[in-house]
Amino acid sequence: MRIIELYYEKVLNKDVPYYARYSLWTIIVKPIRKFFNIVIIPNIPFLRLRVTLYRLIGFKIGKRTDIGMKCYIDEINPSKFILEDDVTISCNCYFTCHGKGQGHTPIIIKEGTYIGMRVNVVSGKNGVTIGKNVIVGAGTLITKDIPDNVTVVGVPARIVKHHV
Repeated sequence: MRIIELYYEKVLNKDVPYYARYSLWTIIVKPIRKFFNIVIIPNIPFLRLRVTLYRLIGFKIGKRTDIGMKCYIDEINPSKFILEDDVTISCNCYFTCHGKGQGHTPIIIKEGTYIGMRVNVVSGKNGVTIGKNVIVGAGTLITKDIPDNVTVVGVPARIVKHHV
């Protein structure tokens, strides 16, 4: 989209925004992917179909992983959202990998983790990693890394129990 770049540089005398460098294919595909990610996939009542469609639009999802209905997973850069094997995510959870003044940062959820309903995970400037075999209580807000083998609850998340 060299024309748009030239327009910003020569006519508007402004810095070229990142989206001006997108290819025509990307400009066409992004809104379609967003529509599927926000409107179609979260409302599918069949778990395996829902997970398969998340994989098709680019999310890295491990084996035997469950994602509940009505979850929002940030699709700006799907490769930054990684779920390892045996992860369970309950309904109405929210995962975001970008925000004002930060790049696209990763959210990594390690194997054996259970995430309760209405949990919010915000990756911030450095990303977030939720360790192995973590239990996240319903309604928890996660903004920083969580170590392995713990139970976390609250806003913001705090460790309430260590387990083996």
